[in-house]
Amino acid sequence: MATALQGLRLTARTCCCTQSSQKHVVRTIGRQRVFSTTPIPWVSKEERQKRHEERLSRASKITGLDVRAMDRENEDMKRELQQLLDDEIDIGPSMPIPDLPVSRKKLKETFLNLGEQEAFEDGGFMEDEEDDISTLAHGELEQHREWRHYARLEAWEMPLLSKLAKPFELPTKRMPLRFRYTTYMGEQHPAEKKVVLEFSPADMPDLTPVQTDKLRKLLGPRYNPEKDTVRMSCEMYETQAQNKRYLGDTVDALLAEARDPTDTFEDVPLDTRHHTFKPRLRFPKEWAMTEERRQELVAQRQAQIERDAQLQELGHLVNGEQIIQKVLASRAAMAAEEPEPVLVGGRGGRAAAKGAGGKKISVRR
Repeated sequence: MATALQGLRLTARTCCCTQSSQKHVVRTIGRQRVFSTTPIPWVSKEERQKRHEERLSRASKITGLDVRAMDRENEDMKRELQQLLDDEIDIGPSMPIPDLPVSRKKLKETFLNLGEQEAFEDGGFMEDEEDDISTLAHGELEQHREWRHYARLEAWEMPLLSKLAKPFELPTKRMPLRFRYTTYMGEQHPAEKKVVLEFSPADMPDLTPVQTDKLRKLLGPRYNPEKDTVRMSCEMYETQAQNKRYLGDTVDALLAEARDPTDTFEDVPLDTRHHTFKPRLRFPKEWAMTEERRQELVAQRQAQIERDAQLQELGHLVNGEQIIQKVLASRAAMAAEEPEPVLVGGRGGRAAAKGAGGKKISVRR
């Protein structure tokens, strides 16, 4: 703190010394301009005050504010600061210095201070007494506040939406256009402004068959010949209403061109090269179950049963259960006849001890 006061005192003395030195400078009759030999034309104090009043009047008309009062406050602050500096020079540091408002420089908005009214990096905040909860706990509290906010909306505001409910009505023949919008429930997204329009040329009112065919040819690659529908979209503008208006104007222009009798495009074939026709697999008619086919299958099954009965009488019918039992019995007999491996004696004809070297052979018992 002493260092800051010492710096302020030195600065004030420097300013005052500079001003005092300028008071006793002998001025010439005509002040010379920089890089010029002609003198500066002098302006009287009354003329300078008049020009200043005119500037303040123009500023007040343009901004609609009381610029004169602001100018007076500025002059008062200058006089107070000058008086403070004079007192500091004459009396010394013993005079109490009033608390002046601290002007803080507005910091650049970053990710850490995004959405904050005052960035916390500018200083001046209270000293941390280490009695606060952790960052994770603050996150839990913020999530809990968000839940309570939506709970209040659900309890108090959402029931009011029932007053705005309208019964659903099927679109009539005079409403062939169908618009599709995309929303992300209050969140900003680049695709939210996109509007998609779908309609069928056959449903457009007041069109003859020739005009309908001309409309299909004018639509170009936006026409789906397989479904006889048109799909158009727009996302050039910032709002959905503007994009919808653009699509509506485009449809009006297409209808006006289709109704133009100057050229009906009857000699122009419909271009469908932009569309890939997908083959649709259909159930064969030959495989359809009819009464004749059902009787035929019953006759085939009955003939098969009669043939199996004849083979069973002659003993030529293969029985799967008997074959499985026979195979399992043969495997059990082969496992019983396998030789059992035993250890023979080591050196000197003695039996090999456990862990000692010996030869393993198979002995059939």
